[in-house]
Amino acid sequence: MTNTIKLNNSTNNSITEIRIEKVLDVDLNFKPYWYIYCIKDTGERIEIGKSNTRPQCYKQVAIYK
Repeated sequence: MTNTIKLNNSTNNSITEIRIEKVLDVDLNFKPYWYIYCIKDTGERIEIGKSNTRPQCYKQVAIYK
């Protein structure tokens, strides 16, 4: 199953950054979790959520003819 973030139909819908931050939880003996979010070109932040497992990142390039 995939999660899809629907953006409004305005012209300012470009995502300029996707960030994954490692956070060490002091209350749980520095147990790590990863916080994931996107930044749009308008500066708006789209919260994705947090993960207890380290996300695997990759880049995929698609060429459409």
